[in-house]
Amino acid sequence: MRTLRDSFCALLVLLISCAPFALSQTSSLHGIDPTDLDRKAAPCDDFFQFANGTWRANNPIPASMARWSKRWQAGESAKDRLHDILETASADKDAPKGSVEQIIGDYYGACMDESRVNARGMDPIKPLFAKIDAARDIAALQEVMAEMHDIIVNAPLALGSQQDPHKPSWVLADLGASGLGLPDRDYYLKPEPRFKEAREKYIEHVAAMFKLAGWDQKSAAAAAQTIMGMETKLAEASLDNVALRDPAATDHNTTFAQLQALAPHVDWVGYFKHKQIPTDVDMNVDQPKFMQEVDRQIQQTPLADWKVYLKWQLLDSVANSLSTPFVEENFAFNGKYLAGTTEMKPRWKRCVESTDQLFGEALGKKYVEKYFPPEAKARMQEMVRNLLAAMRDDILSRPWMSDDTKEKAMAKIATFNPKIGYPDKWKDYSHVEIRRDAHFEDMIAGRKFVEQDDRAQIGKTVDRGRWGMTPPTSDAYYNPLLNEIVFPAGILQPPAFDMHAVDAVNYGAIGVVIGHEISHGFDDEGAQYDYLGRLRNWWTETDLKDFQARAACVANQFDNYYIEKDIHHNGKLVLGESIGDLGGAKIAYLAYQKSLEGKPRPADIDGFTPEQQFFIAWGQFRGDEIRPEAQRLMVQSDPHPIAKYRVIGPLSNLPEFQKAWNCKADAPMVRPEAKRCDVW
Repeated sequence: MRTLRDSFCALLVLLISCAPFALSQTSSLHGIDPTDLDRKAAPCDDFFQFANGTWRANNPIPASMARWSKRWQAGESAKDRLHDILETASADKDAPKGSVEQIIGDYYGACMDESRVNARGMDPIKPLFAKIDAARDIAALQEVMAEMHDIIVNAPLALGSQQDPHKPSWVLADLGASGLGLPDRDYYLKPEPRFKEAREKYIEHVAAMFKLAGWDQKSAAAAAQTIMGMETKLAEASLDNVALRDPAATDHNTTFAQLQALAPHVDWVGYFKHKQIPTDVDMNVDQPKFMQEVDRQIQQTPLADWKVYLKWQLLDSVANSLSTPFVEENFAFNGKYLAGTTEMKPRWKRCVESTDQLFGEALGKKYVEKYFPPEAKARMQEMVRNLLAAMRDDILSRPWMSDDTKEKAMAKIATFNPKIGYPDKWKDYSHVEIRRDAHFEDMIAGRKFVEQDDRAQIGKTVDRGRWGMTPPTSDAYYNPLLNEIVFPAGILQPPAFDMHAVDAVNYGAIGVVIGHEISHGFDDEGAQYDYLGRLRNWWTETDLKDFQARAACVANQFDNYYIEKDIHHNGKLVLGESIGDLGGAKIAYLAYQKSLEGKPRPADIDGFTPEQQFFIAWGQFRGDEIRPEAQRLMVQSDPHPIAKYRVIGPLSNLPEFQKAWNCKADAPMVRPEAKRCDVW
């Protein structure tokens, strides 16, 4: 009888035989950087300190950064490349109108014209303030609110496109919660001193921004209190960060009639007409309770208070495109107070980032032409194939999974869609009006393009070629609705990916990232989606309970990682990323071992075995130093653990790590067998 393993043998053969070339290992390829190591630290005691402690000691966090590591350094260096591209494009005054060069060159050139921006002060937003002031009733104000949504000032709610989790080939309209100025709901509601202080600082910040806009002290202070009151009520009606990680918690298919019944004081007919969306469109409401609170405030909150709230939301959203005093006050709260950075990035870098945010595929096209060679894409494609094969083998070897669940997991592995470097089809920005002398208007034009580009997807079949990140982005992601893993060109550079490094280093760095994204398809969120991207249970009851128990082990592990005496990670908040790291490290190691089959064993380098090189590469890639303020912000609202625990956490669960470093059973980097977490 044909076994489940036999059924998918052909897939493995295909994955391996399609490789464009075998990764050659020659003496010209280097290993990890031994100068980064802190040899005073024992790898079995504190591997994070051992792997990158000397680099962190010798490379303090720059004043403009909240975190710093070789990875962050590489990301900032990539902006030097983008800077060169934009300076060249900006210098070309004869680029054809609507061309990539004209769009990015004129946008960047206008952004860099700081004297013109400063001369205009807050003049650019006066017409929008006047529209808000002119609204005679709440119905008229809702019309202004809809116009603000056109430029991505999403207050107090947001409309966007989303794949239907029950019909993932179709795009529906998604109404979500928005309109809070603090990082998340808990900042408004929790009694701890740090949250109380943040609320006080926020009120001061709002008042300071209104004073810059010309309001007197009394009016600005009163406005700040009004805004805090409205936002606190919205926060009370919002889901917290842990609840938002559960896809079922935001899955509420809703008809237009149901939407009207849910929030009857919102002019939904007018809003949908303004957005040019038919009222019979398929729709989801993320947070019905939040929408009811919006409706209550529309009914009960005075018109004057709503005007103050919308002015603040506008001012907060566009502050960085106004004159220097607004930019500096915005940085003082969000950058200095919340994240701990002590100075702003230089204007050229902020203009590079702004260009990437709004015209990322135009800028990205120039970036990949110059900096992302075809051989890099080919080598990444091979690594992805090997990692998918390793994940397949790992799942098939799970003793706790039934054949029925394994078969469905194999179907999901078989339909994974890797995207590497850049999209096959570039977005067309040629109709966007960009002028060399109007930075604020250019920013508005860019936002309108982004909003319209997203809204145009609603009510259509899914365009599987679209990307959720720009090509220069130094990051990666998994999309469960598309079952795709995406690696932009921006992350495919050292220390993540190095064409001149031995396989052990690349598998330990970008290989773990690849494995991490693959594992997201089987973390506590991704495991709720099947091979077609449908939100439905494909597990047997027994297997699901076993999986959830294994995931709970990881959550409990991270619950016990402290950043300060009374502040620790929320294991449920970081669960998906932590399962991703654990699974990523394991299957990347398996894939690396598989890549060595039939080949001579690689030589040790700088006294380290290939296996040790693999683990050091992960420790060096994740070697972040982080400011205390940024650490607190991450622990509260970021689903990623801080870097130290992204290294220590997963590796302490792996017998392969213990073996590679000959760690004793009671070493700090070895979790006791009874507490060892093993998901994938």
